[in-house]
Amino acid sequence: MASFALFNFEFEPIQNKLRQAELKGMESVLMSASEAFPRKQEIFGDILLKDFKKEKIEDIIHFKNGEGPKEYIHRHLMPPTDDIVIMRVANRKHLQIVDENLKPKQVDDYQNCIVMIDNRDGIQRILIENKKAAFRDVKQVAGILEYTFNKLLARYSLMVKLNHLKNPQTFWHVANDKRSYPKGFYRMLLKLPYPNLERLRKVYDRLFSQAQQSFNCRLDMNFTSPNGEVRLDENDPYQKEAIDWFLKDAGGDAVLYSNVAKKHPIPVGKDSYRVITVSSTTIQRVTEDAVNNDLFGSAAFDEVKEKLKTGIEP
Repeated sequence: MASFALFNFEFEPIQNKLRQAELKGMESVLMSASEAFPRKQEIFGDILLKDFKKEKIEDIIHFKNGEGPKEYIHRHLMPPTDDIVIMRVANRKHLQIVDENLKPKQVDDYQNCIVMIDNRDGIQRILIENKKAAFRDVKQVAGILEYTFNKLLARYSLMVKLNHLKNPQTFWHVANDKRSYPKGFYRMLLKLPYPNLERLRKVYDRLFSQAQQSFNCRLDMNFTSPNGEVRLDENDPYQKEAIDWFLKDAGGDAVLYSNVAKKHPIPVGKDSYRVITVSSTTIQRVTEDAVNNDLFGSAAFDEVKEKLKTGIEP
């Protein structure tokens, strides 16, 4: 079984050329933000499809991290189908072996991980395989994807942000730690990604209309109780639902401020990931069904599609 970290990806419009330059976008802008944003998924899907077809050299995606010339080569495991892309992304390393003459020899080792992109309307998910033999962590892969896609999307006045979904128990572990934080927390900061995903915006509107009453404090950009502590209660049904949704569905960031060490914010869950597993057999069957031009009706492909929708209500 391979372990995959779940990410949401959201598009944002770029409103000025200075921001495009910061993203190292193309010099020639093809569309304004107002033209491109309604077509954002169509544009993104077209970039991925052209990369698979490779009909023109300029259509090939060159994955980089923005810190040097190194390219992370990739191979598609199937044609983009139903707005879903499955590929392997490799991290070339130099490996020393001993040849038949008992002499050391340097060879290239292309350890890789699987990346699944679901560009379906209302889904916008990415799964990244956690494979330490290839990359130090999934955050490294996410950075490569984000940098590369933003460089390609900038000419359409668009950018994309990957937000990893988190395990909410990491939040409650800190919130309930009376030994380390005996006086509780006077402030809780929740950083929510811009909710242009309709499925996130609907839940956001419903949950946070109750926020002031539940947490017993004012709601500005954060939850603050200057003369006391924010009431954090895992057994409060609203708080449990709100924190769970915020971290494991929306991929937001949570920061707590202790009453003991007020100047030392505690980022909660930044290194925790909501994960799912997909068997190597399923991936192999999807690859075989693609070769046989039999993806429609493929049980393995249907399983992958359901995995990509993990936690998303019908």
